[in-house]
Amino acid sequence: MLHQLKFIVPLLATIPVALSVSAVTKPAAIAQIKNAKGEVIGTATFAPTPQGLKVNVQVKGLNPGVHMIHLHEFGKCEPPSFMSAGKHFDPESSHGKPKHGEHGGRKPAGDLPNLQVQKDGTGKLEAILPKLTVGSDNFSVLKQGGTAIVIHAGADGKSNVPGLDYKARIACGVVTRS
Repeated sequence: MLHQLKFIVPLLATIPVALSVSAVTKPAAIAQIKNAKGEVIGTATFAPTPQGLKVNVQVKGLNPGVHMIHLHEFGKCEPPSFMSAGKHFDPESSHGKPKHGEHGGRKPAGDLPNLQVQKDGTGKLEAILPKLTVGSDNFSVLKQGGTAIVIHAGADGKSNVPGLDYKARIACGVVTRS
């Protein structure tokens, strides 16, 4: 019996360490990203870091190529156009809610780098949004009224979806506390 305890006690000592590490890396918010048919095509997770809000996106079933991806101002994703998500999430805007591209030469706080989708329809993106939070302030992706993450049909004037403008919204996910 004493011989067995020598192996169990060290094993038990590692459990709290493993739990504390996972608690630190657990995302504070998540979004299930759905296409216009309502099918889940990916997820986005949001975790606070000392540098800002870390965003991880994983998608499948999209047309290959480069897609714009942004956080939008409302936590609504009504298909098929996803216009219910509103404009880009830009809590710094002092002149009302700007239209796409109207940010006085600066990038809105909710703009992410473009998402590269591979030939097999999968894509991954990891980015830090230095000004955004998961708190209760105006810069929170969990603000009252919510936010949504939106994927567009293309980027840089080129659509990856035949028959759609590159700015067309093809997928959307409401950001919620995880």
